[in-house]
Amino acid sequence: MPREQSEPPTGEVSAQRGAIDTHTHLNHPRLVRRLAQVLARARLAGVGEMIVVGYDLPSSELAVELAEHHRELWAAVGVHPHDAGGIDQDTFGRLRDLARSEAVVAIGETGFDFHRDLSPRESQVAAVQSHLALAWELDLPVILHCRAAQETLLDIVSECRGKPSGGTSKLVWHCFDGTGEHAARALDLGMALGLGGMLTYEKSEGLRRVAAELPADRILLETDCPYLTPQPRRGRDNEPANLAIIAECAARLRGESKHQVEENTSQNARRILRLGKK
Repeated sequence: MPREQSEPPTGEVSAQRGAIDTHTHLNHPRLVRRLAQVLARARLAGVGEMIVVGYDLPSSELAVELAEHHRELWAAVGVHPHDAGGIDQDTFGRLRDLARSEAVVAIGETGFDFHRDLSPRESQVAAVQSHLALAWELDLPVILHCRAAQETLLDIVSECRGKPSGGTSKLVWHCFDGTGEHAARALDLGMALGLGGMLTYEKSEGLRRVAAELPADRILLETDCPYLTPQPRRGRDNEPANLAIIAECAARLRGESKHQVEENTSQNARRILRLGKK
């Protein structure tokens, strides 16, 4: 299927230049129905590329479809921990087929959500292990969700890495909200850490302290849209255009310019997710 380039407004930055939003749900019903406008606002805000992340089979299929039609979009395919209880071998067979698309750059999102516990915890563990095995088989990075389960995530990743079959795929801790100790363990395991809208929230002072000290080569920017809208725009659906607010916050914390943060995190995204030219 030929990939299309969405035309940017005259004089604006074209796709593949500018910041990279490494975690979006442009496949979400609230965003996909107005995708053209969302992408136009992203370009005007200087966002050049976006990863559309699957959270179940239908959304993974749509992520691939969108990425195959728009040059500025890439896809990740996986099943969110909320749905881990319903995963079977057929599920992973379909994910494997989807991952053969040139538009797919990662497996995920998978991981742990012990806050809502919508799937049994043992099912979440099995799902993460199976997603990791698939990623290692296909030599693709893995996008990991984690809520109220930081120690479990780190323990399972460490255990899997230590097995003879453990792969060397890059690992992305999406929407990182852990402590300095969690960050240190994650970095030791080779993870990259995604910083999103939570960085801007009043209650996130601890996270801001951690983000200020993270190694520059391990940081990614993300919106997780339509969720986790940055503080100045809370109450509305999040969009990739809001990545600029997150970059500005990170820049203030780290004593860098917004341009430096966007350039550095975009380089990280291209290296870690192996984004090529379209």
